[in-house]
Amino acid sequence: MDILKRLITALFLTTLFLQAATRSDINAIEAAEKIRYLSQKIAKDYLYLYSRPQRTDIKHNLEQMVERLGKSFATIAASTRDSDTKDLLEYLRYSQKGMRELLQKPVTKQTAAKMLDYSQILLEGAEWIVNTHSYRFSKEEAMLMNIKRYEYLLVRLGKLYMASRVEDLSQSNQQQIKDELASLQKGLDTIQAYRYPASLESLKKDLNLFRDANRHFLTHANEMFVPGVLDITIGQFEQILNQFALFHSKSQ
Repeated sequence: MDILKRLITALFLTTLFLQAATRSDINAIEAAEKIRYLSQKIAKDYLYLYSRPQRTDIKHNLEQMVERLGKSFATIAASTRDSDTKDLLEYLRYSQKGMRELLQKPVTKQTAAKMLDYSQILLEGAEWIVNTHSYRFSKEEAMLMNIKRYEYLLVRLGKLYMASRVEDLSQSNQQQIKDELASLQKGLDTIQAYRYPASLESLKKDLNLFRDANRHFLTHANEMFVPGVLDITIGQFEQILNQFALFHSKSQ
């Protein structure tokens, strides 16, 4: 009987440990996804500020986003015991500090190039953390994470387009734009294939019409370079995607 009790206790403690580990992995992945998104949005908006230096509202929003990075760092630090992850977080905090300092300086071509470097460090760090933590998502969780990734792809495309005015687009960057755009188009197809309630089915049609209307523009945005139109277009795309993300967040 004592053996049975010990076995049940051991199984109970193991279950609790696995649940805690799973919850920690989810927290770390979600926080890393936020870092990935913010790394690209900060760079995109800073490059937009480079073309519109009089927009003090953009600078204020940038300052808020840089501070939001710190919350994601703290979440990951609290969710992992891995020493490599903790060491990486310290390096990412250094990049956050660099971004903060850049926002106190006049926007120049040199500071824009430096911001691009910091954004790349944050992006690669976030992707490493995502790949280090594994978790089997439910259908709704998977759709939510996918939509968050589409939002990331949108702002990354915007960053790559804006960067063409700071440095010449290499063949590698041009291929990145094609690959990211193809991934986004494929991702938006998953939304079209999902059966949503009637209230969102009409939004699916709006998303499809908006995508078709902007397909040529997004493909050639770096050639045309109209930063205001590009920023508004990406913002409208994000607003639509946020409504689908909210549905999947509530459905978990």
